[in-house]
Amino acid sequence: IVAFTGGDVVCCAEFYAEATRKIKEKCENIFVLIETNGYGLTPKNMDLLRDAGVDSFWLDIKAYDEKVYRRLCGTTNEWILKLPQELITRGFVIEVLTLYIPGWVEKDQIVKIAEIVRDADPKIPFIILAFFPQYKMLDVRPPTLMEMVESYSMVKALGLKEVKLGNIGIFAKTNKDLETLYSIVGEKGIG
Repeated sequence: IVAFTGGDVVCCAEFYAEATRKIKEKCENIFVLIETNGYGLTPKNMDLLRDAGVDSFWLDIKAYDEKVYRRLCGTTNEWILKLPQELITRGFVIEVLTLYIPGWVEKDQIVKIAEIVRDADPKIPFIILAFFPQYKMLDVRPPTLMEMVESYSMVKALGLKEVKLGNIGIFAKTNKDLETLYSIVGEKGIG
């Protein structure tokens, strides 16, 4: 696997399309993945990247609520929320990630994002990552173990086949927390 990550590389789609072509020329069996918040995934860029041989996307959907998304990202999420279906329609393998940010993106929004994913394909892997305070959001606390577990349970109840929790060290800080986490979600629920 070759993964292009960091920032949002899709804003330079031509460069990554060319890099993918060169990788596939050398070894056509290499799986090429791009991590993105989706902002640069226009129909033109999706087609360009598909035609170059990109296989997969990790799509990080920051928020369901338009106002929250604008506060976090400075733009609309209207197109972003359509991307799971758009990517599947174009034949990409996708995985969707979202961040539990207390006071910003909580269970209600995570469920709404998961519904979009389920409606595109319930087999799409869905990962709920725990937020950790950084940069301009140092005053926002990380989610608790129970908030993460409740989100996981609510998303699983929607019928998604592969749901995981990530950044577990943020919310499961002790051995007892880890035991509780594993007893509720099992090993397959940890990403």
